[in-house]
Amino acid sequence: MRLEWAIGLRYLRSRRSEGAISLISLFATMGVALGVAALVVAMAVMNGYQTNLVRAMAGSLPHVSLFPSQGRVFKDRERVIRALGPLVAPVTVGAFALQEALVQRVGSGAAPVQGVMLRGIEPAAERQERSFLAFLDDGRADWAGLPLASRLERADALLAGLGQPAADGAVAVLLSRVLARKLGVALGGVLQPLEFPRAGGFAPVPLHQRLRVVGHFESGIMAFDELVLLLHVGQLERVVGAERAEEGLGLRLQHPLAAAEAAATLRRASPIGADNFYVYSWIETNRGLFQVIRTQKVMLYLVLMLIVVIAFFGMISALILLVSEKNREIAILKSLGARDRTIRDVFILQGVLIGAVGTALGLALGLAVCWGLFTFPLIEIPPGVYPGSDRVPVRVALADLLWIVGGTMAVCGAATLYPARRATVLRPVQGLRAE
Repeated sequence: MRLEWAIGLRYLRSRRSEGAISLISLFATMGVALGVAALVVAMAVMNGYQTNLVRAMAGSLPHVSLFPSQGRVFKDRERVIRALGPLVAPVTVGAFALQEALVQRVGSGAAPVQGVMLRGIEPAAERQERSFLAFLDDGRADWAGLPLASRLERADALLAGLGQPAADGAVAVLLSRVLARKLGVALGGVLQPLEFPRAGGFAPVPLHQRLRVVGHFESGIMAFDELVLLLHVGQLERVVGAERAEEGLGLRLQHPLAAAEAAATLRRASPIGADNFYVYSWIETNRGLFQVIRTQKVMLYLVLMLIVVIAFFGMISALILLVSEKNREIAILKSLGARDRTIRDVFILQGVLIGAVGTALGLALGLAVCWGLFTFPLIEIPPGVYPGSDRVPVRVALADLLWIVGGTMAVCGAATLYPARRATVLRPVQGLRAE
């Protein structure tokens, strides 16, 4: 064992004559541990929120969307799909269409008129997306008590029925419970779509095709749930007219966070030749939101690192007192030929060991808290606060743990520099004379 390690470990194990030094060292170690634990939990919650947000948004929206710049539909969809395959390798490709409209509940009594976005989807493509199926609900009372496999099976059947018109000819639609409450429509109720007259006027006029609510979806994103009605892309033309429905292609990728790079690849490659198109990813359309999340995560890391910085001063105090207590031992070591570098390394090792113990305890405590939050319903969150979940989301990332450990050990290492310097400049005669 190197001399520095032998002396450093001996100092840590031995009973010191000054009890205050041990107490300060203990407080410094606990400060490091609490700071690390707070960082681990905070970073895990931020990662969990981002993961839930990605799952909710990527489940309800295509990862990459393509719109033709000329015409309302792609003329040769199969050729487009074949051209896209080698570039971005989409998991699923499905047609979709968007159209703004007004809707009103059909029934007795006054009913509010609500502006909505009619989103036509291709059920055959969406049924392959497991995260999308998790948002669907057929409205039966036993839905919440079903196991996940049974819920997915019923959600798949619900989605498959979108293309089937109701007995009265109404078009089947899905809407969120939030929007259903605002419209005052129950499961099985009928909605009347409206539009403003094209020839002018202010009073909306009803369209000839009605909508029947056959189920619900809950993405957890209020801006989406309060606005969107889902129906079959082919049925959208029946509702608003073929000349008004604008069809696009939606691509779902194996890795949703790679959507921005995939969209950029498609723009550069122009895989469909003369058929010009607009392409954008769901990350680009929500760039501001993800930028806010990244900024919050960085600021949270810096603020919570202040706890470790506070422990930094406690560690400096403990090491300075230790140097003062060990004046005689330092003088004897120097008299026996120990170099200044050896003395310096002893006290640097002391601070690093204190930081390492505190970091290890903090990691253990932080991971235990994360496990508890993930396993048990310790904190119930109102629906809609965290997309797709009613619990505090937790996701531990290895990269964050490395940043936490690296930052903490850097702070602890910096705390040892001044006490180590004080030990190296001590002259042997001063230490022996004091005794």
